[in-house]
Amino acid sequence: MSQLAAGTTFARRVKCLSFGCVLLLLLGTTTQAAPPVLRMHPPEAQPMDVLGLSRIFEEETGIRLERDLSVAPGDDPVESLLDGSADLAVVENTRLFQDGLRVVLNLYQAVVHLSVRQDAFEGDGREDGQPLRLEILHSSHTAELIVELLRERSDGLAIGYTRWRDGDPGEPDVQLYVGPINPKRTDWFREGFTLVPLSRFDPAGAEFYIDGIRYLVPQLQTTRIPALTYNLPGNEEGIEALAVDMLLVSHRRVDASLIYALTQMLVEQKPRVAATEPALFRWLTMDFSGDLLAYPLHRGARQYLERDEPGFLERYAETLNFLVYIAVLLVTGVLAFGRWRARRRKDRIDGFYQRVLALRTESPSLGVDDTLEALEVIERDAFDALISERLAADDSFRIFMELATALRRDVTKVAGSTAPDQ
Repeated sequence: MSQLAAGTTFARRVKCLSFGCVLLLLLGTTTQAAPPVLRMHPPEAQPMDVLGLSRIFEEETGIRLERDLSVAPGDDPVESLLDGSADLAVVENTRLFQDGLRVVLNLYQAVVHLSVRQDAFEGDGREDGQPLRLEILHSSHTAELIVELLRERSDGLAIGYTRWRDGDPGEPDVQLYVGPINPKRTDWFREGFTLVPLSRFDPAGAEFYIDGIRYLVPQLQTTRIPALTYNLPGNEEGIEALAVDMLLVSHRRVDASLIYALTQMLVEQKPRVAATEPALFRWLTMDFSGDLLAYPLHRGARQYLERDEPGFLERYAETLNFLVYIAVLLVTGVLAFGRWRARRRKDRIDGFYQRVLALRTESPSLGVDDTLEALEVIERDAFDALISERLAADDSFRIFMELATALRRDVTKVAGSTAPDQ
């Protein structure tokens, strides 16, 4: 009975263990099947259909794009990236460098739209001589730079200005909106306002806003809103304006493989994403200069953008071929020099061979003492050459020594046989 109970208990344990293994396998499979998620801080100045883009992203790459739910109006996209609440954000290229942030792509160009209240000005300033009430939409960093440039260079703003925000009394006198040229979206434009060029506050300095601006802020470019682009007052003719690149930015902590797949999808599926968000992705391009970017390229984006670049061997093939050719010549020269020195040493030792053989031939006429003395001279010369000329004590030298030893033995033997009996 005890054996039967023990067997039953063992069987139950095996079943439980098997069930546990299956459950862990299922959980592991479920975990692996979950698509990676990238949280997006959408651009405030331009609505983004995150859900529609997410469908494309997940279908093409398996990556799910989600809106950062912690974002509130006025929140800084750079701060969202730094605190980890967002993985992607659209950031103006005029922002200052922040450690850890990396560029994925240059998405589109945002234009500085400047508009003024039509009844707010008389001549170059306000009627009541009070500071201008200035509204900067969406806390644009580029607009802040433009206002500072205007304030320093124009008489119209020399009397000063105050920042106007929603909820403040009265109405603004000047409005700055930084966003893509999009005639279908003009909800930012206030009734009773008119679009004006930046030179509105400084007509004499119009050339500065066309050619000179890039010297102070290289990330800004001059552009033009073509006539009748907007059905708005002031756009009956073309308007000179400034523009800034809007960058898709991530943090370097985001996995490079995800950014590679994201970059590949945006570039190769551009018509599809542009159909979903024309204002954001229609102008997407890989042709941009990294020298003027606010942040370095993300490693994953760089890997995709440089995927067709020649490798190290391809780039330096001619140089490497030349170096290999020189190396072969050097090796060949060294080997040839080594063979020449070996042959020279052998020829030098061959000379001692000949002297020993000649001495052997002359030994009967020289006598024992003269022969042995001559042999010692030859051996001394050979050893001197061995030291001074660095001859090798190789097989040739050993053969020479054997010849000398044999000659000495033969001469000594002959002398012994011819000696008179005592």
